[in-house]
Amino acid sequence: MTSDSLVFVDESDATTTNLKNTATPGRQEEEPTVMLGSPMAIVDGVPFSSGDEWTNWASNVSVKPERLFYPSTLEDLQVIIREATENKKKVRCVGTGHSWSGTAVTQDYMVSVNNMNKISPPVQLDDGTWTVTIETGVQVSQLDVFLKEHSPSLALPANVVPTDVRYGGILSMGCHGAALASIISDTLTEITIVNAYGELHIYSEADDAEAFNVACVNLGLLGIIYTATIKVIPMSQYRLRAIDSYETIESFFHGPDAVSKLKEMVLENDSTEIFFWPHARFMHNDKRNDHFWLKQWKRTLDPVEPMDKYMDQPPPVDHPGFAAFRVGEIVKEIPDAIHFDITTAGQGASTHKLLDASAGFKIDADFGNFVEAFNELLDKNWSFSSNEFPSRIGTMLEVRFVRASSKYMSFVYDDKKKEDDLGAVYCLINLLGLMETPGFVEHSADIMTGWMDKYNAKPHWAKMWEHIPGIYPTLRRECKDRLAIVNRVRKTQDPFDMFLNDTWRPLFEELEQ
Repeated sequence: MTSDSLVFVDESDATTTNLKNTATPGRQEEEPTVMLGSPMAIVDGVPFSSGDEWTNWASNVSVKPERLFYPSTLEDLQVIIREATENKKKVRCVGTGHSWSGTAVTQDYMVSVNNMNKISPPVQLDDGTWTVTIETGVQVSQLDVFLKEHSPSLALPANVVPTDVRYGGILSMGCHGAALASIISDTLTEITIVNAYGELHIYSEADDAEAFNVACVNLGLLGIIYTATIKVIPMSQYRLRAIDSYETIESFFHGPDAVSKLKEMVLENDSTEIFFWPHARFMHNDKRNDHFWLKQWKRTLDPVEPMDKYMDQPPPVDHPGFAAFRVGEIVKEIPDAIHFDITTAGQGASTHKLLDASAGFKIDADFGNFVEAFNELLDKNWSFSSNEFPSRIGTMLEVRFVRASSKYMSFVYDDKKKEDDLGAVYCLINLLGLMETPGFVEHSADIMTGWMDKYNAKPHWAKMWEHIPGIYPTLRRECKDRLAIVNRVRKTQDPFDMFLNDTWRPLFEELEQ
């Protein structure tokens, strides 16, 4: 690095700095605010701060990286890699910071990809299907709007629920929504990543199926994602009928016909989601809740219905966190149905942050193991939330269902097909608690350990999992063959371990010996 390539910007009297994007096609005009305690500097056009504390969305992970970079172009990413190489630094990326694990953490160079948010015009392929190429920092809400305004209007058939998160994290962590069809990474057709040499490497199924598989859920281990090309569909193909109901535990989880009823519902729906909170009355632990909130989405060609049909309907449950939910059904366009509001303690998710521990396991053909696990969880969560700590009332359970993925590092990985050739079904169970909930970390670790021992569950990489006792030896044993493939591909792109931090290093320890 030459002395004239580094420029310091005097921000000594400021506490925040706004970094504006240059207007380009498909790029959102936004001004991300960066909390600064030190002056901003620029190296070859790339701004960065030094020694400032970064905290994730949930406020359960924080770190003071030596430099926090704010790139806007491919060339900026290559400058960062050059700087890291010359100074022998590690590199990790971050977007909205909506992960509870330490995946983004580094004390060296952290890269905020929020300004990397260009969307290219969608392309219709020869077979009539559509794809869209996005930069790593594109936000879910931005892509929704962009695709909706295209002619024809397009949408992702499966997506995550939050709209403020960014696709670099969604794809690299193998994240999912409530859709049964797939994880989001399964919609990838191409992904480009800047490796430890500063080279832009293009991954596709046709060029190298094995490397492409690794790149689809890459955990940030191959470099910095630049662009991703994903499959989208015309919104005219179908809409979603969103059905909300408040059901009894008895009707779906007890009795001779309950399990078959649950299985039939999940397999027939486009999406299914379950929410449960342990107490019948909010802030009262005198009675156990015997109902759960059920959300279903079914494909339809019926026209979209106006939202005002719900306007004057009171909330049907005594829990302010679900005040936005209403019993009934309504037809919506795909993205409008997928994304929905939920608050915590009635104050909004931005005010009261949640801890979230999550794992997934394969459901038996008769759904019996899922029903067994859920009933056990209800008992354990009631015991945990009903003791002498009032703040434990803020716990909640959430369940989604998704078909298996062939991506090596997906936590719903399965290389085998069931007899119906549609792939195995996995349940993804989230244990949620307010940040202030005492004992939640230990409680979630105990629950997830039991799932791993009994059901061969795997943790959701973006949620809490590093706190599980013996997690790394278990994952190395259970995922040994897949980790060997990932490590082989990883070493071709990062022989210096530039992108390997303390969260991921233990996974590969035995492979390095």
